[in-house]
Amino acid sequence: MGWRMVVLGCVGGARPDVIRLIQNRYKTELPDYLSTLNFAIGFVLLVGLGGFAAWLGGAKATKEALAYGFGAPEIVSRLLSAKAITLARPGVGDSLRRFWAF
Repeated sequence: MGWRMVVLGCVGGARPDVIRLIQNRYKTELPDYLSTLNFAIGFVLLVGLGGFAAWLGGAKATKEALAYGFGAPEIVSRLLSAKAITLARPGVGDSLRRFWAF
C-alpha cells in the first residue's frame, strides 16, 4: 500500500464536513463554527483519522481507501457531536438502556 491510498483516505476523511457544507450551500451565511479553532483542529484530526483508517485497513483500491477514510471520521464525528441522552424517568431498566445508548 502506498501513500496514494493514505492521501485518498484523508480525502475521504474530509468528505463528511464537505458534504455538510454542500447541504447548506443555499443559506446566506456560513455557520459560525467554521471560523473557530475547535472546528479547525477537529477537521484536521478527522482528516488524519481518515488517512490512518485507510492505512490500517490496508486499502488497495481507490474506492476502498475513500470508504475507509469516510467511514471512520463519520462515525467518530457523529458520536462526538450527538446530544447527551437523557432518560425520562429513572427506573429499573436504566442501566441496560444506558449500556445500549453508548
